[in-house]
Amino acid sequence: MNLLSLLSGLTKHDPHAIIAIDADPVQPVHVSRSELWRRTLQLRADLATAGVGRGDVVAVCLPNWSDLFGWQIATASLGACALGLDPAAPVADLARAVTDARPRVLALDRDVPVALIDRLRAERAASPGDPAPAVAVVPGPRSEPPVDPSPWDLGGGAWQPSAATAGMPMPETGGDEPAVAFAPGLACYRESVVVRHATSTATALGLGDGDLVVCTRPATRPIAWSFALAALAGGATYLFDPNLDESTLPGELARFGATHLAADEPTAMRLAKSCHAHGRDAGASLPALRWVGIANATSADAAQSLDELGIPARGFYAPSGVLAPFAVWPTGRPTADRWLGGGHPVCADVDIRVTDPESGEPTAAGERGVIELRGACVPEPRSGTDETADAEWFTTGDLGTLTAGGDVRYDGSVHHDA
Repeated sequence: MNLLSLLSGLTKHDPHAIIAIDADPVQPVHVSRSELWRRTLQLRADLATAGVGRGDVVAVCLPNWSDLFGWQIATASLGACALGLDPAAPVADLARAVTDARPRVLALDRDVPVALIDRLRAERAASPGDPAPAVAVVPGPRSEPPVDPSPWDLGGGAWQPSAATAGMPMPETGGDEPAVAFAPGLACYRESVVVRHATSTATALGLGDGDLVVCTRPATRPIAWSFALAALAGGATYLFDPNLDESTLPGELARFGATHLAADEPTAMRLAKSCHAHGRDAGASLPALRWVGIANATSADAAQSLDELGIPARGFYAPSGVLAPFAVWPTGRPTADRWLGGGHPVCADVDIRVTDPESGEPTAAGERGVIELRGACVPEPRSGTDETADAEWFTTGDLGTLTAGGDVRYDGSVHHDA
C-alpha cells in the first residue's frame, strides 16, 4: 500500500465523500475524494514533465491548504521526497532549507513575500554551481493563477500547475523511497512508514467516514501532517485553515462539526478557559467533539478542565523529529495517566527503552530516564552509513518512564530539566 493507492481506494469506495475542507469565513471550499484524485494525477504528470523522478526532492512551501495533500501524494508516487516548509518561518531559515535540500521543484504560494524570493536569489548567486529549482506558482483554493509566472523564476524556470482533468489512468508505481521530510534537519521517512503510521493512528483514534480532524498547527509541520494523513487513511475529513488561531478555534470547531482536535498544551488550556468563561455547555456548542489530544502535556489542568465540560481530553506523546502521535492513551487507562503526555505506541513495530541520563544504560520499568525509540515512526538516519532506522536507537531528548505493559509516560525534556 502506498499513498496513491490509498487515495485510489478511498475514491473508488465513495468518490463524493469530502476529504478536505479549505476553511473561509464566508465560503469554505469542500474538496471531494474524486476532486483530489484528479488534482493529484494531473500534478503528478506536471511534476514528471518538470523532470521529477526517483530520489529527487520537491520542496513545498505553501500555506495550510488542501493543495498540500496533492503535492505530497503526487511527489511520493514518483519516488521523490516532499519537503514540507512552513511559509511563516523566518525567511533566512526557509532559504537555508531550500539551499540544503537542493530540490528539483519548489512550490510557492503566488503571494509569497518578495523578501523570500530575493533571499533565494541571493543564495543561488552564492552557489552558482548548484542547479536552480523550477518554481511552481500555486494560487491556492481562492486566488486566480498569475498570468505570467516568470517573476518567481529563480533561474530554473517557473510554471503553474495544470487544471485538473478527468479520465487520467492510474499510473504504475513501485519502490519504497523516502517520501516526506521536514526542516530543520531534513529528517525523512519512507513511504511505507508514513502509510503504516497513518493507518495505525487512524485505528487508534477510531477515525472513519463522517469524522473531521483539526490540528492547531499548519500541515507543513510534522505533527499536523501526521494527523492529516491519519484522517485521509481513516476515510475522515481534514480541515485546512491558514488563519486558525486561538480566537477562531472554538468557532471553527463548532461550525464544521469537528470530532477530533490535536492541540498543544497552552492552546488546549486557553480553549478550556474560553469555553468556561462563556458558560458553554459542550453538549450544545461542541456536540461532535469526542477526542481532544494534547501533545506532551506535563500538567493535567487542560485535559481535566475540558473533561469538566464533557469533552473527552487526553494527552499523547509526540517526540520532536518523530512521526506523531507516537503514543496515545487507550480508553481503559486511569484518568491520572490519560490527562498527561504519553500512551501506548500507535505502531506495533517499535521498540522503546528508557536509559540513565549519565550512564546511557537501560533503566528498569518505572524508573525515570531518557526515552529512546527504534523502528517505525523514526526518521531515516542521515549518517551516510548502511544502517537503517530499524537498527539504531533514536534519542528523543525527552524524560519519561516505561511501564511493564509498554506504556510510555512523558515527563518533560532533558534540556528543560537540566
